[in-house]
Amino acid sequence: MLQMVRQEFYVPKLKPLIKKCIFQCKVCTLYKQQTRTQIMAALPPERCSFSLPFSTTGVDFAGPFQIKASVLRSTTLIKGYVAVFVCFSTKAVHLELCSDLTTEAFRAAFARFVGKRGFPSKMMSDNGKTFIGAQRATERDFVKFLNECSADIVKKYAPQGINWQYIPPSAPHVGGLWESAVKSFKIHLKKTAATHKFTFEEFTTLLVRIEAVLNSRPLSALSQDPADMTALTPGHFLSLLNRWEKVKALHHHFSRRWKEDYPKDLQKRYKWKTPQRDPQPGDIVVIKEDSLPPTEWRLGRIENVRHGPDNHIRVVEVRTQNGVITRPLVKLCFLPKAQ
Repeated sequence: MLQMVRQEFYVPKLKPLIKKCIFQCKVCTLYKQQTRTQIMAALPPERCSFSLPFSTTGVDFAGPFQIKASVLRSTTLIKGYVAVFVCFSTKAVHLELCSDLTTEAFRAAFARFVGKRGFPSKMMSDNGKTFIGAQRATERDFVKFLNECSADIVKKYAPQGINWQYIPPSAPHVGGLWESAVKSFKIHLKKTAATHKFTFEEFTTLLVRIEAVLNSRPLSALSQDPADMTALTPGHFLSLLNRWEKVKALHHHFSRRWKEDYPKDLQKRYKWKTPQRDPQPGDIVVIKEDSLPPTEWRLGRIENVRHGPDNHIRVVEVRTQNGVITRPLVKLCFLPKAQ
């Protein structure tokens, strides 16, 4: 542009004018796809404090996988999904096979998980309809149970509901803990099964074996003690047989190793090290959609901002022509303001 303008005209300070024109161009802003970032937040307390396994649990689905309906040669193939439960404190993994993504199938998998690992005090997941339906159904059954019980039982068990929290929509990076667990599970499944097809029972057995491998991976490096040759793994916290052993484990040697070695590696910041300018209500943004080209992204105006525990803004509410939606900053391209 500079070359072509100078062929016919001489404009003083032409280069800054060209930069300003390009900076305020909507099309150029869309194709640059420069989304806003924010300084990396501190980890939630559930990740940094020692607790019993699966007290705080994240869950996500993996799949679909093809499962044989029978052992016959020319059998039909059906879809199957794997519910991946991961502990926030110990990074232990629990895998359950589901026939579909309905609320009823997940509630059955959740009941099997609770029967093996205990009742969690807090659950976290994305905004999938399956999880939202399961939360509402669980709360409805819990209220119905309390209404049918005597007063002393209600007083005892009323505080024991599940605190189910959801990450912001279109923000899978916020659920990086269970996304990483899903990735590790898929890697082991691909190495073990390749293209082989299993029946429902065979696939369930395979999941148990993969779960054992995932719960045997080291959480931190070996200690400097030459006499200690055992790496700290999630399996150390799952091998306790009863509740009294779990209570005793709070003062066990590997719980002290967890407190001394493991949290030190969690707080390292490899990116997003500097704070960015906080968005303001009224800013014009373009909502990034991975499945659409930039020219078809929706326009919106920021209506409300949400401050995090460190008072930085990472999630905003955007008003579009279809209503108000919630999106993280990493999904927004900010259009330049007219000057």
